[in-house]
Amino acid sequence: MNMSEREEHGAMVVTLEGRFDFGVRKDFKQTIDRLQTQGYRHIVLNLEQVSFVDSSALGLLVIAHQNLKLKAARLSLVKPQSYVKQVLDLANVPKMIPVFGDIQQALA
Repeated sequence: MNMSEREEHGAMVVTLEGRFDFGVRKDFKQTIDRLQTQGYRHIVLNLEQVSFVDSSALGLLVIAHQNLKLKAARLSLVKPQSYVKQVLDLANVPKMIPVFGDIQQALA
């Protein structure tokens, strides 16, 4: 999975591309930890180019959300593809982490 970052309106938008699975857990965790350390209060994960998520990815999302929440920061998800949205919905992730249709909605 590829990850790219850009700052927008004080938030960090992280665009993920490819498969979000067990194999990328270390890189994902390091990225989230680094952004927290840099002081970002809102991290937006753009899932538009993510084709697959597994249970470990769901766990990483929940852990990232909880860790950010403890530090009065937040995590938002944006534009998951149909399959990814189904997996998120089945795991009730949107009840914990807000999912938006586009980046502007997440930043509002």
